[in-house]
Amino acid sequence: MNNNRNVIRSVASVLTGVLLLSGAPYALMQPANVAYAAASNDARPEQSIVNNHIRVALFANLSKGSPGQTELLSLASTASLQLEARLGSSSKGSVEVGGEQARFSADDYKVKLLETDDLSAAQSALKKAQASGSAYIIQIPRRGTTFFAVYAGSYASNKSASQAADKLRGASGMSSLLQGYEPSVVGPQYVQAGTFSSRDEAKSVQQALLDADLDAYVVTLATDSGARTAVWAGQAASDTQLTGIKKVVASKGYTAGAVQAQGAVIHTVEVAGNNTTPHYRVFGNAKWVVKPSTQTTIKVNERSGRAYRGIMEVSIYKDKLALVNEVPLEDYLLSVVGGEVYSSWPMDALKAQAVAARTFALYQGNKFEIANVVDTTLSQAYFGVEKEHPDIKKAVEATAGEVLMQNGKLIEAIFNSSAGGKTADPMEVWGGSYDYFQVVDSPDDVAQEGAKSWYRVTLPDGKTGYVREDVVKLSGQTATVLENGTNVRPTPAIQTGVQPVGKVDKGTKLTVLETVFENNEMNWVRGPYTAEQITSWLKERTDTALSGTIKTLAVTERGPSGRAIKIEADGKPVEVSYPDNFRYAFGGLPSTLFDIVPNGTGVVSNVLSSGSGTGSGSSSISIIGADGKLQSVKDSSKLRVVSGSSKTGEKLPNSIAAVNGKGTTGKVGSDKVEQKPVVEANSFLFVGKGNGHGIGMSQWGAKGLADQGYDYKAILQYYYKNVELVKR
Repeated sequence: MNNNRNVIRSVASVLTGVLLLSGAPYALMQPANVAYAAASNDARPEQSIVNNHIRVALFANLSKGSPGQTELLSLASTASLQLEARLGSSSKGSVEVGGEQARFSADDYKVKLLETDDLSAAQSALKKAQASGSAYIIQIPRRGTTFFAVYAGSYASNKSASQAADKLRGASGMSSLLQGYEPSVVGPQYVQAGTFSSRDEAKSVQQALLDADLDAYVVTLATDSGARTAVWAGQAASDTQLTGIKKVVASKGYTAGAVQAQGAVIHTVEVAGNNTTPHYRVFGNAKWVVKPSTQTTIKVNERSGRAYRGIMEVSIYKDKLALVNEVPLEDYLLSVVGGEVYSSWPMDALKAQAVAARTFALYQGNKFEIANVVDTTLSQAYFGVEKEHPDIKKAVEATAGEVLMQNGKLIEAIFNSSAGGKTADPMEVWGGSYDYFQVVDSPDDVAQEGAKSWYRVTLPDGKTGYVREDVVKLSGQTATVLENGTNVRPTPAIQTGVQPVGKVDKGTKLTVLETVFENNEMNWVRGPYTAEQITSWLKERTDTALSGTIKTLAVTERGPSGRAIKIEADGKPVEVSYPDNFRYAFGGLPSTLFDIVPNGTGVVSNVLSSGSGTGSGSSSISIIGADGKLQSVKDSSKLRVVSGSSKTGEKLPNSIAAVNGKGTTGKVGSDKVEQKPVVEANSFLFVGKGNGHGIGMSQWGAKGLADQGYDYKAILQYYYKNVELVKR
């Protein structure tokens, strides 16, 4: 370790330390269950893990915790797909898709933008429509000619679809692409022209209606008596349109009846480039299970092309398209454990994660309405087969069926990426008291193994920032720049899209204020954020009453683990629903184990704390001179401003704060060290430890314990107190 780290300590390093290892699994970036505050002290009853299969929502319009929505679904496999109708949990028969891929959309209101026999014209209109939302081309045979219909959007009402149609008509260049065709709104109203014993018979009736210039479809119905084949005419958006369609159907000699099904899929053929794909519009309350004809995976294009084990269930839920992956629990865990931690970690750390993930999943019940869990870190990270690994499989199989219980009930075995050295008490995160979650020391510093060092430096113009160890040559407290155009960063990390503090050329000498690790799961820095930016966040994201731009911001109370539970802006409490929401309120911070470092007006160049840490009255400071040596100054009245908002040569303003070795601050020259900053600032840094809520098992801490020789049972009992490991 560089000895400078022990000698020189700035405001940031005194308070909390260092930062975020790149390349960590995505799953480690978020808490396992941000809805934890709503839980009760009683364990949730087990529900809906049927036949040891778990239901994972990939897309769904949920009341809360939605994993996202999509207007189109693209499923593909290496085997031919089958489509099975479900009403409730009962299968009502299946139909062959006739290929290895299929597309799905909701049968709602859409804009029929164009119908033409010119494919290139349809494709041009499609491209224009896709610039403002979802759109696709359907192939329609009429009177011996193949036509191509462009459909745009997915709308809940005739009104919203009509508004969209007006916008599409008025889009620049659209008029010439439509070639005189008048766009119209289509909707989910149909005339049923009979049910049939075969697809061929139904297609014959469909063709007769298509030739009569109706929109007509072969449909698979889900009924209590089983799946049936029908022909529907229409896609009407109003009762008036439907009345006209009924007359045409009757004139062709077919029974123009009402739709008779609880749910259906409407068969169409989509054109994409030179290829065609079965496209199913989903109607009503039935669920449609998509499964390969042989045991293999299904790829979901709209989920980054990931492949998943098990089956897919497509439905309409709360008027939106929903996709649920139903998969054996142990197969689900293969992906979850690989998504939550590194497969290269010690086997006992992997086993501990497998048990915690299994317990957490089983605890959820029907938490997400149509599913047990979602595929995001609101539940557990689930990326399909891409995260599977032989060592992960060994860990899952070695702990098969093992769960954590208390008094015969499953516990909510939540976990986090890094506790920052100490796990959290629930009261300082979401509230509540749970005896199996206790504050314990956590060896999370293993997260910074291999992280590069960064130097916090002062530029010649008085600004401060960070440079990485490999772009300078260090001598004492002076870093000499090695290349022209070297960036000085606002935090110890390379962040694309974040402007550097400044650029310096080869040979420039920078004064080193401290040495820190690169941002990692143990230590991090965020900001600096301007006072205006933070004021805007607080107005948008909290109920804090503010008048004008904030000048001061400080943590005024901490919980048992040191996490912030009260913060004041200009002396007023920052109002959040529970303390973990401070993370969101201040731009998405990794944890609440942080301190706020003001970059104030009247900043004194090259002044920092002595780090003597003798407590109250220890307000002496140290100055780094041009020779890189430290000089202790106890009489601050002799100091003068060399840069900042005050005039050069003036005495230091009273707002300047000194920081002692314990991280408490007081006015320079004062005999008393106060317990909160007094700097009026125009920007603020957040310097913290850990990543996640901090409750339960720390994943990096589990690795640290495994490195020390703990087995997985001891790791679990270290983080979850008063519980039993039970094989079920």
